[in-house]
Amino acid sequence: MKKITLLLLVIPFFMNAQKKEEIFRKLGNTSCECANKSQDVSTTSLGLCILSSLNLLTDKERKIIGYTGDDKMAALEKISESMGMEMASICPELFTKLESSKVTDTAATEEEEVATYEVGTFDSIVANEFNTMFLVNEKNEKTAFIWLFSFDGDSLLIKNKIAKGDKLEVYYREQEFFDPKTNSYKKYNEITSVKLL
Repeated sequence: MKKITLLLLVIPFFMNAQKKEEIFRKLGNTSCECANKSQDVSTTSLGLCILSSLNLLTDKERKIIGYTGDDKMAALEKISESMGMEMASICPELFTKLESSKVTDTAATEEEEVATYEVGTFDSIVANEFNTMFLVNEKNEKTAFIWLFSFDGDSLLIKNKIAKGDKLEVYYREQEFFDPKTNSYKKYNEITSVKLL
């Protein structure tokens, strides 16, 4: 009798585990399908695909995997590991793309963070299309920097605290703007910071 009772208790557990596995497989398939259609391979687009796949489930299926109630984020955290494992077996190439895009994004961010600067003596500011500041380096080469927006140290120029011959450190970023005179794009050095040395 004890064996039958134990068997009656264990069978629903195995049935429920099997149903859960089927639901996660269904979620994995629809999420992978959605993510593969997306042009943007990112954690955000993947998350949106997972959420849209969860919305396709019936209330009964959501209850089986524990995605119910008001706190959907907590429920999502609980089921994310199972979903991730299922998706990794269904569409491993998606995770490879996602990882490589993270590496590319990190490299691009690190490259942007490297500040470009030049040290030289202040020559002049000329007002044409934009204010252009000229700096002469130690090789006696003149470099032009455009002043478009506010930047650290702009008050030194506004208040005429910099005179011809003063040594400066000018941080800048290279920008491309369309030049109607030449009917082409031209590179400019946009000032991001000025320090008086």
